[in-house]
Amino acid sequence: MNRIRLYWRRIFRRPVITGPYRLYVRPTPTGAMLDVEHYLVAVLETLADNPDLLELLDRMSVDREQARGHDGWEPEGLLPEQLVTALGHELPLYGGELVALADRLQACAPEQLVWLPEQRREGGAAA
Repeated sequence: MNRIRLYWRRIFRRPVITGPYRLYVRPTPTGAMLDVEHYLVAVLETLADNPDLLELLDRMSVDREQARGHDGWEPEGLLPEQLVTALGHELPLYGGELVALADRLQACAPEQLVWLPEQRREGGAAA
């Protein structure tokens, strides 16, 4: 049943942000899920279309496989940084779209939990 509900939301969802990358927000009982699928598809297409980046990703895979037997820092840590630099890691938000995202996320925020110091004292609710 849960899977059907997720598919139903996916079919009829409306993006909070429409461009340059569509962002979706889905409320959860404890907060929200930020869906960046459109951005991820753009990143994967950029990787597939650029042979240099694809080669860098392959080198990263080989280096990670060889480094599994070692402890400590390995130079393969620089390869993800090179990919992040080439692909980007920030999603641009403009004007009213930023306000719309903030409003949507605020609506998904759980209520503030109230901490009662009296419960922590000896003889309180915890005793």
